Amino acid sequence: MSRTDVIFEYQNEGKNCIYFMTKTFRIKNNYSLFEAINYSEKNNLPLGIYIVKPYELNNQNYDFFFEKTKDLKDKLKEYATDVFEIDREVNLEKILKNVKAIFIDKLYLRFDLNFLEKIKRIAFKDNIILYAVESNVFVPVKVASEKEEYSARTIRNKINSKLEDYSEEVLENENKTLAEKEAYEVLQDFIDNKLQKYNLHNDPSLKLTSLLSPYLKYGFISPVSIYNEMRKIKSDNKDSFLEELIVRRELAYNFVYYNPTYDDFNYITYDWAYNTMNRHIKDKREYIYKKEDYINFNTHDKYFNAAMKEMVYLGRMHSYMRMYWCKKIIEWSSSYREAYEVAIELNNYYFLDGLTPNGYCGVAWCFGKHDRAWTERPIFGKLRYMNDNGLKRKFDIETYVKNMDEIEKRKR
Repeated sequence: MSRTDVIFEYQNEGKNCIYFMTKTFRIKNNYSLFEAINYSEKNNLPLGIYIVKPYELNNQNYDFFFEKTKDLKDKLKEYATDVFEIDREVNLEKILKNVKAIFIDKLYLRFDLNFLEKIKRIAFKDNIILYAVESNVFVPVKVASEKEEYSARTIRNKINSKLEDYSEEVLENENKTLAEKEAYEVLQDFIDNKLQKYNLHNDPSLKLTSLLSPYLKYGFISPVSIYNEMRKIKSDNKDSFLEELIVRRELAYNFVYYNPTYDDFNYITYDWAYNTMNRHIKDKREYIYKKEDYINFNTHDKYFNAAMKEMVYLGRMHSYMRMYWCKKIIEWSSSYREAYEVAIELNNYYFLDGLTPNGYCGVAWCFGKHDRAWTERPIFGKLRYMNDNGLKRKFDIETYVKNMDEIEKRKR
C-alpha cells in the first residue's frame, strides 16, 4: 500500500531528484528515502539528499539530535550522489534549480508546514514534481481516517484493521546509523527488562516506560520496526504497549492533521469542555503560580516539583506525571487559557519529545480532548481531576520524589 501523497505532478525536463530529510533521520524503514532512491534509479537521475536541521527551542534538544546524527551524512552517501546539511532558512530557489522531482517526509506541525509551503511555491512556479511520503506513523493519517476522530475508541479499529497493509519493511538490511543503533538498544532494553512488568508502567517510581519517544520524534526508529519486533514476542503486556505506540500516538497525528488550529486554545477541545470551563472560570484558586515558579521548583507540591525536575534536568517526564503536571497547572492558573499556554510552552521547550503532535494532543487531553465529562467539581468543572492523594494511594510516589532529588543534586 502506498505511503506517498502526490502534491504536484508535472512533465518537466529536470535533471535531478531531491529528498528533503525533515522528520525521518534514519535508513531502515525510511520510506521517503526508499521512494526517492527508486525514483532516481528508474529515471536515471542523480539523487541529492538534504538533511534539514530540526526546529527546536532548546539547545539541549539540539545537542541530543546532533550527537546522535554525527554519522548520518556519511551513511547517506551510500545512497546519493550528494548529501548536504541545511537549515530552514536556506536559499531553496538555488537548491531547486533544474530539479525534476522532490521527495519530502510528511509534515504536520505549523513550523514544518511553513517550510513545506516554501518548497510548494517554488515547485508550483517551476513545474517540479513534489511527493510527501509518510514515514513516521504506521498507517498514513488520511488512510486511517477521513476526519478528526473523537477518541481512541473511534479510531482504534480503523488503524488496527490496516496494520498488515503497512507492515512491510524497506532498506531493512542496511547499516544502521548511531541514532538507529541507540534506538534499537533502547527498544531491546525495554523488551528485556520492562515489558513483562509493563502493566505497572503507570507507577512513576518503577521506571517501566519505554523511553522511545525522542527516538520516534526524530525518526531514528520506525513504529513499523518496533511493531515487527514486538510480534516476535509472547507477552500479556504487548498489546497495551502497542496501543500506546500506534493507536494513541496516531490519534495525535489525526488531531493535528484534521484540526489546523490544534495550537489555538479556542479550538483544541469540545463544547462541553469549554462550557464547563466558562462556568468555573471565577472559582476561587487556593494557589496561583507562574511559569517561573514551576521551573524553579517553587510550588507547595513536592510531587509536582519532582516532575518539573525530571523535565528540566532530563528533558522528559514520566507519562502519568505528565497528566498530573498539566492538571496542576490548570488548578493553579488564573485562567484556563493561561494554563494551556504555559503547559504548551514548557512542553515544547524542555521535553526532548516536545514540538510533536503527541505533545499538543497530550496537553489538549488535559482540557477534555479525547476524554469524557466527569463528575462536577470546583475549578475543573467536568474536566478530569487529579490530586496528590491519588499518587500516594496508587504508587510509591515518595521514591519518585527521592529519585528526582538525587538527579537535581548531580546536575547542580
